[in-house]
Amino acid sequence: MHIPSPFIPLRAETVNYEHTVHVIGRDYTVGADGMITSIRSEGVELLAAPMRIVAVEDGEAANWDTDYPENESESFIQRRSDEEIVICGAKQSERFIVDVCCHIDYDGCIDMDFKLMTRGKTVAQVFGIAEAKPTLFKLDKLWLEIPLRAEAMTLFHMHPNSALDLDDGTVRPHTDMSMSGAIPAQSAAMPFKSLLWVGDEKRGLGWFAENDRNWQPADRNRAMELVREGEALILRVHLLDSHPKAWSADPVHGIYSYQPVEFAFGLHATPVKPFPKQPYIHNAFHLDCGIKVKGNYIDVLAGRYDELKEKGVTTLILHEKWNKSQNWFELSEFTKHQIQTITDECHKRGIKVLTYFGYEISTMSPEWSELKDKTANKNSRNRLEGGWWRVPFQRAYNVCYNSEYADLFIEGITRIMDECHTDGVYLDGTTHARMCYSTDHGCGWYDEEGNLHGSYRWSAVRRLFKRLYEVVQSRGGEINVHAFGFINFTAIPYIHQNWYGENLQFALMKGSSADMNLDYFRAEYIGRNMGAPVEFIAYANPPLWTFDQALSCSVLHGILPRPNDIGYPLELMSRVWKIFDAFPIEQSEWMPYWTNQAESSHEKVKISYYRYTDLMGSAHLLAFAVNISASPIDSVTVSFPEEVTAAKDMLHDGVTGFTFPMDGYGCRILFVK
Repeated sequence: MHIPSPFIPLRAETVNYEHTVHVIGRDYTVGADGMITSIRSEGVELLAAPMRIVAVEDGEAANWDTDYPENESESFIQRRSDEEIVICGAKQSERFIVDVCCHIDYDGCIDMDFKLMTRGKTVAQVFGIAEAKPTLFKLDKLWLEIPLRAEAMTLFHMHPNSALDLDDGTVRPHTDMSMSGAIPAQSAAMPFKSLLWVGDEKRGLGWFAENDRNWQPADRNRAMELVREGEALILRVHLLDSHPKAWSADPVHGIYSYQPVEFAFGLHATPVKPFPKQPYIHNAFHLDCGIKVKGNYIDVLAGRYDELKEKGVTTLILHEKWNKSQNWFELSEFTKHQIQTITDECHKRGIKVLTYFGYEISTMSPEWSELKDKTANKNSRNRLEGGWWRVPFQRAYNVCYNSEYADLFIEGITRIMDECHTDGVYLDGTTHARMCYSTDHGCGWYDEEGNLHGSYRWSAVRRLFKRLYEVVQSRGGEINVHAFGFINFTAIPYIHQNWYGENLQFALMKGSSADMNLDYFRAEYIGRNMGAPVEFIAYANPPLWTFDQALSCSVLHGILPRPNDIGYPLELMSRVWKIFDAFPIEQSEWMPYWTNQAESSHEKVKISYYRYTDLMGSAHLLAFAVNISASPIDSVTVSFPEEVTAAKDMLHDGVTGFTFPMDGYGCRILFVK
């Protein structure tokens, strides 16, 4: 297998019964019992103590045996290659055994198989040579705990979204933005999370699980906890708060009557790959998203290609209407003619073209009747999910990538890139493994009472993106992805850029009087703590919400909004792109408001900047002063720790100096000497 750039072959070393696996930017150490003892990201330790199993057996705390024979431990490297290293381990208490296998991928993703079983008799006990005292195989509790360094864990993101039960008895309510933000100052409990990331603005650790199969939390709203304990923040997973339901025989007979109980989950330290020194990878114009256009794209763009070039566009992203049959890979005669014409005209001007594909299969597809039951996402009533309506008149329903649709997806995009010479794909919601109950796909499963449950097939999405990345990257293309209020960090290794923010637009477009939610932005939108650049979605609705205001929210956090209208948004971003292109971003240090020493005379004005030092040792700053409130400010003065002499407002001609007024949610882009 070819390991794609920027990833490198895996390397492992064993010292004192511990195995350390080195992946790009991170190191994982697996201890003598198979549990992870250290996770380092960019040289920083994330764990406060090794992962541990907390169990209560027959009313007493389990005592896990760590007295290994000399020169022997219970963990070992099962197999290794450049692409994957598998480490297996075990631990044993008086009554029970836990076996765990860690599958560590070259991108740093760890899939963990976790098996619980009863302890057996020795050979001597079986033959009656040694005493075998009667044992009651009763298990009262089984928790997995991951102790994290609290000082390195200030932000979180979770999916699915929910309320949080806090330690003082209050509840942080479920809102449109409660999935991301600052970790509560007190301990917090939550329902099962399929994705949970905790970290800060630079790095973190992601937890993922496709389902809660075999979990038995006493309170489903407290299936997982973030527990504050001194200098540690403990991620506690309530695998079992009671004797396993699958173990229905009398505990006296459990030694042979009880079959192993399995759990599956994974970990992924972030950033998942090095963040680019130049994160503004293109000047993109996104046609027909939010601001809809009438007619076919070939007609809308006729005579305007030179205008796109003059305004600095380097990538044209076409929304769903480029393809008559939503997301289908066999192009109609007109669709093929349209995309080839647009691509040819753009390529003449050095503009790349990305085509839309989403997460659906359309009723207009000639294969709809054959594929819908095989590939569609099913809910608990065995009904299709989704049903997006669009023109030409059709309905499009959600697909499950844990089906043969994944092969169609890869083969179809490959063919279109080769035949139409497109430069990659814009993927709408494709990283989202929607809950699927289809037993035909292997997604649905039944509990001990016979109830059907679903799964989030992150592994299928991850495989899809791995394969797509090889196809697109080998052709010099780009994978650009939109996600709605969730971060699938397991797929981000294979994404060039993300597009976030649509979930915020519902409130912002109606006008907002609240301050920018800075914790939310830092947790979900900066990209640096995950490993891939981000652009911000902006659906302007002036005067309640403008593209200028979207620029303010974005630029403060080191990202830019993507224009979706050939009018004012593109004109504004054309000016912004010229400013950014003129500054040596790649040779500069990013100094965000949460770490720098810049100051403003008004508490609502925050300042971030890039700092470049030239060959003469002089500092040059590209600074962003932003009013995070909806209220205008008559006058504010900004200052910097560097010895500065002059400031020029790059967006407002003729404005100079360090004192100026600011609109609500307004920004100033300053070139500072």
